[in-house]
Amino acid sequence: MAQSISKSSTPQRPNQSKTFENYWDEKDVEEGLLNGSLFEGVVRINPKNYKEAYISAPDGTEDFLIEGLLHRNRALNGDVVVCKMLTVQTENKCEKINGQSLTSQSDQPSKQPTPKNVMEESKMKENILKMAVNEGLDKKSPDIHGPRNMKPTSQRKKKNLKEENCNEIHDTSTDLQSKSRGTPPPIPSELAKMKSVVEEKKKKIRRPKKKKNAMMEGLATQLTASCAIGDSVVTTTNIVTEAVIKIAAQSTPITVVEEIVEIRQQSSNLPRKIAKVVFIKELKHSRCAIGSLKQWPYGQSGPIPSWILFSPKDHRIPRLKIPFTPALATCLSQPNMLYLARIDSWEDVNHPLGSLCYFIGQAGDIEAETIALLLEHEVDYGQFPQEVFDSLPSLPWSIPPEEIRKRRDFREECIFTIDPADARDLDDAVSGRFLRMAEDGITKLYQVSVHIADVSFFVQGNTVLDDIASRRATSTYLVDRVIPMLPSVLCEHICSLNPGEDRLAFSVEWTVNDKGEILEEWFGRSIIRSCVKLSYDHAQTVIEGRDINNWPVIKGPHPSSEICKSILVLQELAGYLRKKRVDQGALRIDLPRLAFSMDWETRTPIGFRVYELKESNRLIEEFMLLANMRVAEKIYGAFPALAVLRSHPPPPTHKLEQLAETLQTIGIHLDVTSSATLQESLLRYGQGSTDAISMGRNLVISNLLAKPMKCASYICSGVVKKEEHFRHYALSVPFYTHFTSPIRRYPDILVHRLLNAALEQEALDHWNQNIIKRLLDNCNSRKLAAKALQDTHSELHLANLIRKSGSIEVKGIVLAVLDHSVDVVLIYLGIIRRLYIEKLPLTMTHEKYNGIGKLTLVWDPQSTSEQPTRQVVSVFSLLEILLVPHTENNKLDFTLVLQRPTNTP
Repeated sequence: MAQSISKSSTPQRPNQSKTFENYWDEKDVEEGLLNGSLFEGVVRINPKNYKEAYISAPDGTEDFLIEGLLHRNRALNGDVVVCKMLTVQTENKCEKINGQSLTSQSDQPSKQPTPKNVMEESKMKENILKMAVNEGLDKKSPDIHGPRNMKPTSQRKKKNLKEENCNEIHDTSTDLQSKSRGTPPPIPSELAKMKSVVEEKKKKIRRPKKKKNAMMEGLATQLTASCAIGDSVVTTTNIVTEAVIKIAAQSTPITVVEEIVEIRQQSSNLPRKIAKVVFIKELKHSRCAIGSLKQWPYGQSGPIPSWILFSPKDHRIPRLKIPFTPALATCLSQPNMLYLARIDSWEDVNHPLGSLCYFIGQAGDIEAETIALLLEHEVDYGQFPQEVFDSLPSLPWSIPPEEIRKRRDFREECIFTIDPADARDLDDAVSGRFLRMAEDGITKLYQVSVHIADVSFFVQGNTVLDDIASRRATSTYLVDRVIPMLPSVLCEHICSLNPGEDRLAFSVEWTVNDKGEILEEWFGRSIIRSCVKLSYDHAQTVIEGRDINNWPVIKGPHPSSEICKSILVLQELAGYLRKKRVDQGALRIDLPRLAFSMDWETRTPIGFRVYELKESNRLIEEFMLLANMRVAEKIYGAFPALAVLRSHPPPPTHKLEQLAETLQTIGIHLDVTSSATLQESLLRYGQGSTDAISMGRNLVISNLLAKPMKCASYICSGVVKKEEHFRHYALSVPFYTHFTSPIRRYPDILVHRLLNAALEQEALDHWNQNIIKRLLDNCNSRKLAAKALQDTHSELHLANLIRKSGSIEVKGIVLAVLDHSVDVVLIYLGIIRRLYIEKLPLTMTHEKYNGIGKLTLVWDPQSTSEQPTRQVVSVFSLLEILLVPHTENNKLDFTLVLQRPTNTP
């Protein structure tokens, strides 16, 4: 039995007199949105400070701050809310906007209940969750491996890079990914004026405590530094405002990179926009959380406590109070256990009332942690119902003769797949050959085709399978397993373009000249027979002119020499296409991605590496991009009100300009005029280089540049309407879509249906724009959730590998210098972490002259005959780092330890 907690020995509860405002009436909300007094957006909560949340301003400028739980009004991360502007807050005063002060509550409607649609959606999500609990867990670790013959690896996961991840820049700090956003950025102002503000107020600045002000010097160093870049030394001049110091003092680990491009001058010249939530339009957050149980920290009367505390792992979710039962006393006696809990009601501002759903497992256990991640991100990993399997063809399956007669037959062509070596769901194949010389006798003409698995033939609309696929929206590729969007009988057999087997496909064929210009084009449903399954390494060997020692089995009449010739033709054309795209302004931001070597008997990693994109990867990528662009134009031309497109909005100009000004102070000159000039800047600063210094510098710049970028998203053309909003910024094209991966992405299935209707000249009167939008909104959410889950799962397995290995040596490059620590990017991992220095055997001096900060470390001698070793650490310094296991509460994590330099003067 849990012991009672004495009032006198426990902290007092927070003030409970605060109450949430009632939500506005839907009619008032609609009127406010129309007249501009209200605005709609998605809540983003700072993961390092749950009291800070942000929402994009309707004019696309700086974000609004939602300060505190009261003003957030029960909204959680990712919820679509309606907000009212409160004030413009300056350093010395709060100005009223439209007569409304920050603390005024006179605008709130009276006695307005939670909207029905929100409550109904919440109940629906709860029912879905209960179904998952009943089907899969039973208080034990469920089998979430999927079919045992599926061996998705990080390599297979990297196939996602073929057309979207290499060219679509995802903002890892916005929308549902909800990384820390820090303080909103300022409007650019005159530097001289900023400097004068500093000079006048320097004397008023008190030096805060070191621990709370640790970020100050690091942030200042980001703004202005004297640092070595390659063989040159760049010295800059400091222009830092008092606001920099205020922000730095309140900052938290990992947010330095974000803070550097979002510095706000807290003065009367640059006010802060503040808003509050008056209505929750859509509950995107599940109201569920993964966490652990603790004793109620506040005084309770009686021998038996009334409440128990649930502490979520995600700090953006408030701690819950759970009604105490005798069974929970046993739970308290077993520390470090993970549970799933949900919010039932939220009256107490600081502690919503919740209940436990079920027990997950021991914290630190990789299987339990994986289950927790799947539940936290609402991934449906249950088995498909029998009704689905009853509707699918049985194996072995052959194409019906009547279907063969309807399609174009490519089975005699030299067609092949290029994928990771252990890929099982092969959804794209290619072919290419020299056709003839043009009439001018100079220009070469080629015939190229892209063949995509015809999944829409098997996944028909208004079926149980279609409903499940639309809800899952994407396959989720983890380190040791895959959570498929479709049953394996489709993914790996009937739809997969396996060699030597007749398969249904959707094909695009072009006649192309040697300038990458398309002269003729054909779309249509087809039948293909791949002759061989090649890996990226096989294709790379051919491109490099080497012989393949162990050819995979070739099925069909095409010899290896013909296949090699086709690969070289495709490689040549890919170069023309890539040059054409770059000349038109295509932008690529490369961030390293972690890959693992696996022991499949134990399903554990035995090594890790950065996934390397070779020319063979780029070859496939080019033709997938081309197919997606051409199909986008085709379906939009046929259905301008229904087309499913992939849009990538341009980043806010002021944020890019602010980033460029910031980097200018440390000697980095970015031209942010356009995507084309940004690409030129990245190439100038080492994009594609392999040496550690250039890689590290490019990694820092790329991380900073990715910050202001917006997420690419699926849109319905009829809902968005304006063609300028269809444009894909990173690819620099007016129309783009996803057509090439229908096995793992639901939007591709919709695009296949649209393309077929366009070819068959169907009207699609039964399609509804609002339904399409709702489907695509879910696809956007599921895609972001899958990406966040994949990244976190990779770090979990890295931590598990470090725990088993004892330690791992890596290199890191400094992002920010603090007074007792530095923030670094682990170069060959792409992970940002904080490196603490104060407990090492050294003497540390932090210097800051006119805002220029650096750490001078003097390492203690290892023997009486040695001299102390001196090391200077500043932005862009390359460090040797040891990754060691985290030892606190079985936490599956790792810590960074700085290694003694070996050749530092």
